Amino acid sequence: MNKKLGKTNISVSPLGLGCWAIGGNFTLDGIPDGWGEVNDQQSIAAIQTAIEMGVTFFDTADAYGAGHSERILGQAVKGRRNEIVIATKFGYTNNESTKEVFGRYDVSPAYIRKACEQSLKRLGTDYIDLYQIHVGSLGYEEIESAIDTLNRLQDRGLIRSYGWSTYDAANVEVFAQKSRAVAIQHTLNVLRDDPGMISVCERYGLTSINNSPLAMGLLSGKFNNNSTLASNDVRGSGHEWVAYFKDGKPVPSYLTKLDAIREILTSDNRSLVQGALAWIWGRSDATIPIPGFKTPIQVEELTGAMAFGPLSNAQIAEIEQILTSAIEAYK
Repeated sequence: MNKKLGKTNISVSPLGLGCWAIGGNFTLDGIPDGWGEVNDQQSIAAIQTAIEMGVTFFDTADAYGAGHSERILGQAVKGRRNEIVIATKFGYTNNESTKEVFGRYDVSPAYIRKACEQSLKRLGTDYIDLYQIHVGSLGYEEIESAIDTLNRLQDRGLIRSYGWSTYDAANVEVFAQKSRAVAIQHTLNVLRDDPGMISVCERYGLTSINNSPLAMGLLSGKFNNNSTLASNDVRGSGHEWVAYFKDGKPVPSYLTKLDAIREILTSDNRSLVQGALAWIWGRSDATIPIPGFKTPIQVEELTGAMAFGPLSNAQIAEIEQILTSAIEAYK
């Protein structure tokens, strides 16, 4: 059952795919920010497999691979543009030739217009369906200026709608009241709920686009206390904001919590991945998870989750009770 982006007539599949990993290797302020080695042909095949399996929504950013992810997505959907909905993001300055992204941001009108034009070229399209601010926190004047520029881009037909990738529910209140925004992208998974952001999205009719729905892979069940990720992987490169892995190793408390809810997530013959996505759909009707991928095999498992649908309200409540008890036990 497809969903609408906000209150628009833009129809999207209940599952989207996030295109960070297919950007390949790049750095953020000198620290590796990709997901290790990636094969472009595999990425293209994976996207095409996803379309065949019913996925119509793909989320990327000009920062992913410093533009490479947009190029790969554009190649993969060539000739099928009218079948899919493309979301991308702007705000972090980058150098595509050196594969560098910089922590400093720019949301000035001139920069937004330039970034939009460059994304359009890389994607091989003349419009972006959902254009999102990538910078998590902005001042009120910056928000108002960005809204004005995005409204102008929308009026010109270069973008169909816009939103914000942020963790700041209070700023989203302001954004929703002053703009034509249709979606908010934020982190949401069974190990890290975000009631405040879900509430804002539901109250304003905004689509809740959920990044890290698999807790950066931890919810795949592939990791244990002895697992170590490479230093060229964002999960092992030392970024302080990576929550689920420290020094390339899974955070033990998250592994413990996962074990406690594994049986519920894998009910009805779901895989652990499919159960994690089912929790998100059960959490709110506003949600659209966008797990990452690298290969067609991964995409087949992800898209298979749509056939199962959401967890029941009773299962959602049971998981909440288990995790609350686990948190109390750690105090």
